[in-house]
Amino acid sequence: MRTLSALVALSTATLLTAQTTGKLGDAIELMNNPPGASYVAMFPNTTNNDVRGKVIAVSDATGTGVNFHIMIMGLPLSGGPFMNLHADNLTLGYHLHDQPVPAGGNCSGTLAHLGPFQRGQTPPCDMTMPQTCEVGDLSGKHGRINGTKVSKSFLDLYAALVPGNGAFFGNRSIVIHYANSTRLACANFNMMSSGSTCNDGMRS
Repeated sequence: MRTLSALVALSTATLLTAQTTGKLGDAIELMNNPPGASYVAMFPNTTNNDVRGKVIAVSDATGTGVNFHIMIMGLPLSGGPFMNLHADNLTLGYHLHDQPVPAGGNCSGTLAHLGPFQRGQTPPCDMTMPQTCEVGDLSGKHGRINGTKVSKSFLDLYAALVPGNGAFFGNRSIVIHYANSTRLACANFNMMSSGSTCNDGMRS
């Protein structure tokens, strides 16, 4: 009986692991970002909401990963229904999206989360295993937004500032979501500096 229980537990753990890995495997830790490359996304892109601020992304001096600096205010305290897949249901998500915001400013035009490894959104990202999450799921990996304003910084090892790489987001967008996935605000990234050349490399 104990042997059977152990096998069931092992099978369940294996299944969960498989479910949280992309069809093309885990995300790859980028080590060849041009040191000092920087991009900024400015809110608002429309006058339809009160969200104001910016997201600055700067590749690490070592070339490994990207430092994100998020400074945003004017976020709503409510806006449900808050049918959130995550444990905290009065919070906002923020994600890198596959396409830029179109000229009309409709956030739906940004399409899905940036996900070059074809992971999908289900099951939710486990921040203890960020390599198994969508590259674009920044809030899943680094924590969601609480309150009407946010100022936070973090290093993401899987986003890329190397044009041509599937995880490159410099020509894409960032979207802020209500907890029920409705899109609240969005903005395109624009280059501030291309940075310096770094030798090719990645860590799997």
